[in-house]
Amino acid sequence: MASSNLPLKMEVDENNNDENVVNYNKLIYILPLDYKYEVQKCICERPQKVFECGNCHHYFRGRIRLQCKVHPQDVFLMDFQTCPYCFAPAGNAKESELTWSQIRKMEEAKLPNDSDDF
Repeated sequence: MASSNLPLKMEVDENNNDENVVNYNKLIYILPLDYKYEVQKCICERPQKVFECGNCHHYFRGRIRLQCKVHPQDVFLMDFQTCPYCFAPAGNAKESELTWSQIRKMEEAKLPNDSDDF
């Protein structure tokens, strides 16, 4: 392979002396002081959670639709944009402290028989 005539980054004299080293100027980019390098995490495969609508107070399980910074074009059709009961914006929903099994027990619980004759 033929040698190219491109300059080397450093030239050293024949005797390998450090005194005669020639350094070429390099382009140096200095980052601003407030620069923060952040690795964006993918949120596409995040787990489902239990939410309570702040408007109608119904519970629902799933994920609130968020845009992934790594995959901004991906859309998951089962993610909620609105409450499935009252169609309030999903921003009104808050994460519930109850688990889904606790909520299902409350919803499926039988009410006591009413003996009043009204």
